[in-house]
Amino acid sequence: MEPALLTPEEFDAHVAADTFRLSFVGMSNCGKSYRSRVLASEDDFHWYQVDSDIQSALGFKDQEEMPSWLGYPSDKDYSERERQYLELEDTFTGQAAMSAHGKNLVFDTTGSVVHLAPETLRTLREHTLIVHLDVGNDSMEELLVRFFKNPKPVAWSGFFSISPDESAEEAIRRSYPVLLAERLKRYRAIAHLNINASEMRDKTGAETLALIRRKL
Repeated sequence: MEPALLTPEEFDAHVAADTFRLSFVGMSNCGKSYRSRVLASEDDFHWYQVDSDIQSALGFKDQEEMPSWLGYPSDKDYSERERQYLELEDTFTGQAAMSAHGKNLVFDTTGSVVHLAPETLRTLREHTLIVHLDVGNDSMEELLVRFFKNPKPVAWSGFFSISPDESAEEAIRRSYPVLLAERLKRYRAIAHLNINASEMRDKTGAETLALIRRKL
């Protein structure tokens, strides 16, 4: 399967043969997991959640434990935990992109997928059709509010800085929009298709696949 060269007819053939591999990328809360769940429940896709494997590897009972474990970039042990998290994500992402499950695959990536090794991203791009659920440039303030209301594991990958006259919270509030802007640029760059997240909202599985097909 060569996703970059898919025609609508090839898309149909892969879906019918259960050899279609789809990856959703995008910001946290953009709808990746919801879309994946719909395809799994309505169209019998194999739903791969990389966060679940990371959670298991770290010995956590549920994903709610990961944010407090990873913490914030101002925390003492953050750098080492971020490295461990990204190493696990890199390993599982590369393995899952190459795996055959006997059915169509929807890969529910994390927000930090764009910070993985270039060879891992090449593997993901070569073996899956990457669809970016694009939240747009005007959503940054809302995403910042959501982050502080419901924190999730965040790999900052060098996009956090703090000055002597700043508190940790002030530095995070200043640095987070910079990280989001960089991620948005990278999502758009690695995706085969960039689709406004609002276009996917409330779609059934069949409607989701039809929308992707129209964008090819």
